[in-house]
Amino acid sequence: MKRLALLALLCLGFAGTAQAQYTPTPNDWACTGKVGGTWTHGRAPSGCDASAFGPDSFVRGNYTGVIYDDAAHAVSNATERKRYMQAMYPVIRDASQRYLLARKPGASARELEAFQRGTYATLRQETFWSHYRDAQLAAGQPYVLKMMRGDSGHGHGMMQVDDRYHFVRLQEGKGWNMMQNFTYAIDIYYAAWQAAPAACLGGVTEPTGTTADIDAYWRSRARAAWSAYNGGPTRVCRWQNPADVNVAKDNGYRDNYDNRLWLVDVADLTKAAAIDVNCLMDNGPSCPVPTGGSVESGKLLQVGTSACVLNAAGTLECVDDVRDAACLGGRASFDENSITPVYVAQTTGFPRIDHNRHQLCRGQVAGLQSLGSAIATLQPLDLRSAPDGMVLGQAAAGTYQVLDFMVVGAQTQKRLYRIRASVNGALTDGWIDAGLPATHAALTVGAAPAGAGTLPYAGDWVKVVPNLNMRATPNGTVLMAIPAGTAVQIKEVYGTASANNLYYRLEYTHTDGVLREGWVFGGNLYPVSTLANWVVPTTAPSAHKPAHCPNGTRYDAHLRQCMSASQTYGPFTAASTQACVEAGGGAVCTANRPTVIDGVAVTMPIWSKALAAAATGNGDCPRGASRSMAHRFHCTEAVTRNGAAEVDVYGPFGTALVNACLTRSGNAAYCRTNRWPSATFLALQP
Repeated sequence: MKRLALLALLCLGFAGTAQAQYTPTPNDWACTGKVGGTWTHGRAPSGCDASAFGPDSFVRGNYTGVIYDDAAHAVSNATERKRYMQAMYPVIRDASQRYLLARKPGASARELEAFQRGTYATLRQETFWSHYRDAQLAAGQPYVLKMMRGDSGHGHGMMQVDDRYHFVRLQEGKGWNMMQNFTYAIDIYYAAWQAAPAACLGGVTEPTGTTADIDAYWRSRARAAWSAYNGGPTRVCRWQNPADVNVAKDNGYRDNYDNRLWLVDVADLTKAAAIDVNCLMDNGPSCPVPTGGSVESGKLLQVGTSACVLNAAGTLECVDDVRDAACLGGRASFDENSITPVYVAQTTGFPRIDHNRHQLCRGQVAGLQSLGSAIATLQPLDLRSAPDGMVLGQAAAGTYQVLDFMVVGAQTQKRLYRIRASVNGALTDGWIDAGLPATHAALTVGAAPAGAGTLPYAGDWVKVVPNLNMRATPNGTVLMAIPAGTAVQIKEVYGTASANNLYYRLEYTHTDGVLREGWVFGGNLYPVSTLANWVVPTTAPSAHKPAHCPNGTRYDAHLRQCMSASQTYGPFTAASTQACVEAGGGAVCTANRPTVIDGVAVTMPIWSKALAAAATGNGDCPRGASRSMAHRFHCTEAVTRNGAAEVDVYGPFGTALVNACLTRSGNAAYCRTNRWPSATFLALQP
């Protein structure tokens, strides 16, 4: 039995079309109707409904003959297997020949034969040539079109393109559409084929010598290409190391290549392909495209698993799950009473913006609390199994952590929160109704954390479970690795995507003595929590603070400001200050008032909580500021100071960074506040 290869490093360093950032999708992302299979040609486990990514009518109209039929398999598995492979072989033969000669017109006949042989072996090693299959969930149920999914559902199609590294491309159909799956992935295999160094090829880079020498050269190039395809570009010579943990996979590929094991089910090597290979490889205008409803303004559109609207400028604005469609209400007007399925091929002429649900919904829905923040419920509320599910019991009035949120209705904006509450003596996860715009403040309000949360709060200390990459931004450039077992303090929690993938901001001083600030991945909450695989709570090793605040106040990680029971402390952005003035705040909006931080006298604006909430807004950043990739994903604001354009960076700034600022800046007062000049901040980033 073969194991499907992980494409976890597929994206690193090869063809530009294949590169992408890591998206921590959950197992079996966008997988419905999952079925098993067998390790035989055409039926490799497992498959999920193909319709999650495109219409079955498109597949049946363009891929006649290359869909494995489980009903026929039940009558005679050998007959159906041979029929399927006889149909598939000329498709891959023609596609691989067309690809190589287009990329390398001068390729010799010997290289073409070896490249095709290497491609055939790759398909067998990855999926036993499996892509489309008509299968049933159980006896007596209808047969439904499935698409090959492997590696806990992360690998898509016969080439096993991994959704964690190619998320956007898979939403565009690079997994679902078989020839697009092949063309997209063969780019990566070809790049490795070309890049194989002499060290992998017997010390030469051109085939020379006897026929046996030349055969050995091309065999080595194929093995090198597959090792890199499977393990990443740095593993191109992996197959030469008999002690490598992947030796069984490399030997399996070798056996497939040497013995041409796919040929046991192919009788006629010259038979013509029954599908339009060229058209489907090119996704060309002469090739029928999947069609659904029309892309037009005023409609709520479903594109793959995403919800989209067409704004006034003709741009599609999308969020990755249709459950968050209500949050698009501020981007364009649409009829929310129906949703129109359209397909990626219909949207290629439209610019597209993909929003992070956490930023989008928070910015569009006034008062919506963010993931990981604390809320206080002001009365007992029904706890339901799902947003509209059965009542599990009542959650007593108290303080809870937000584990998820949902907004219902683009206009009504009913907000729901997932919390963990005690019901009948047992801690239970469920959903509470937090009301409408006119009523939510009487049901739930933002609060200070009360005890440990399911997720870390800002200020909590955690221990790193595996070695974790510390990145400049969530999912960004790797700065360094934090060793397993290291205690670090959480400064900020940042959520992405519908699976609530978490990133944590922290400060860390490595053994080299250099202080670094950055982000680590913390796992995802759904469909199954993986948080404990990444960090776990630990005892605080120091009294460091995640942010510094005036005496008698606390830092609110949701609002990004220090506050007392009745007041909110600046600094405030210029846009917030202007909003304060326009709201009738008067001189208090611009006045600096004395306070004390860490025993040091400072001055800053101090507003009432209500005035500050209205003026600063409920966005991911304060009004007038935005996240900056160049500033470790802090919120930044463009300002004019002494006639010159500058940038200010907003916190949180933890104790280690504050101390570094004080050392560098000579005890500057701003080091203890929540706003620094960009030059100071960047000077402290190695």
